Amino acid sequence: MKTIALQEKTFEMLEDLKKEKKSGSFDKLLRGIILEKNKVPDSMFGVLKGKMRPFTTKERDRIWKDKERGI
Repeated sequence: MKTIALQEKTFEMLEDLKKEKKSGSFDKLLRGIILEKNKVPDSMFGVLKGKMRPFTTKERDRIWKDKERGI
């Protein structure tokens, strides 16, 4: 962990932005700003997490059988 020095006004601005974006920490806030600035697509960081349904038993069995057959 590292410490950085900020002027009071900069800290207040970051604190306001943290509340506005409902970020859990300054680290998450700053990472988000950096990723946004660098235009890194969300898909690279698990954007679909929680949005996909789990495989059904039938689907899972088919996948395993295909794997066993080398498909």
